[in-house]
Amino acid sequence: MPAARKPERIRPLARALIRASDADRRLRLAIAERLGVSASDFDALLLIDTAGPLTAGRIAVAMAVTTGAVTGLIDRLERAGWVQRTRHEADRRQVLIELAPARRDALDAHWAERERIVLEATSEVDDATLAACTGFLEGVADRLTAGIAARADDEAAARADDGDGDRAPLGELERGRLRFPSGASRLALRGARIKDLYRATFRGRRPQIAVEDGTVAVQYKGFSWFGVRDVGAELTLTTAVPWTIEIRRGVSHLAADLRELQLAAVEITGGVSESELSLPRPRGTATVRIAGGASRLTVKRPRGTAAQVIVRGGASNFVFDAQRLGAVGSATRLATPGWESAPDRWSIELTGGASELSVIEL
Repeated sequence: MPAARKPERIRPLARALIRASDADRRLRLAIAERLGVSASDFDALLLIDTAGPLTAGRIAVAMAVTTGAVTGLIDRLERAGWVQRTRHEADRRQVLIELAPARRDALDAHWAERERIVLEATSEVDDATLAACTGFLEGVADRLTAGIAARADDEAAARADDGDGDRAPLGELERGRLRFPSGASRLALRGARIKDLYRATFRGRRPQIAVEDGTVAVQYKGFSWFGVRDVGAELTLTTAVPWTIEIRRGVSHLAADLRELQLAAVEITGGVSESELSLPRPRGTATVRIAGGASRLTVKRPRGTAAQVIVRGGASNFVFDAQRLGAVGSATRLATPGWESAPDRWSIELTGGASELSVIEL
């Protein structure tokens, strides 16, 4: 086993690695500017080009950005003709982001320029040394990646030790139900490929949680939401089973990125405001039912998905895809062409009126 080196002996190497990383960053910035895209957009293009077609969720994880941010990024690149959305061959519900064929030459030119620079820098290095350097750099990258992951695991463990984390095993469960019987204030939901049934963190007052036969009940007892700002919950639900989500007594500031889930229904009573739901591709007829009114609500569904929207109680500002209807009457129904015969479709129903309601495609 090699003897341990003193830190001062490897500092020049560490600085050289930083210089190489900084030079690479400058090269990417220069090419991004030349192509007319932002640095983050160009990083996304390189990721997709290297890894192949990816879901938006995988891109968000790889780039360490929020799902909301990656949606905007993908929309920009699609409008500019850099990427396109396609369906997964095995799972048609899954939307993949891939490089547009018309832009292949621009990315190939980038790789060619990079290879030329590296070739010039290594022109006097023999093949054996080059192979050794490659193995060394791969090892450093693996160590850095492992260190980042270990730090994230340590931070997660620390949060759990502090009582801020909660989870339950998936076991042999075949379906899940998430219930908020007493409502929620600031609630963030998402789906992910995790081995637990769910994982949760809470801010401020902690709720009571009961788990039985796949039902996760999160309840804030004896609590009024009026004026509450410092109480919040973030839950991640496993994508391994289909889910039904039920929220009673209303919710404000709901951010639900449910695109990775199998979702049968979302039911909210007591109203909803300042909220956004991003829905997955449905199986059969999936439903969103909201009773008690809605204010500043946006519902997004996968592009090309059949949907109907029923609003009872009127709406003051109603947008359905490209239709901007403004105010509508007491009972309104709109549907995409062919909704009645579509085997997989969304039915979105609101009772109690709506203000600033948008139902649009992702």
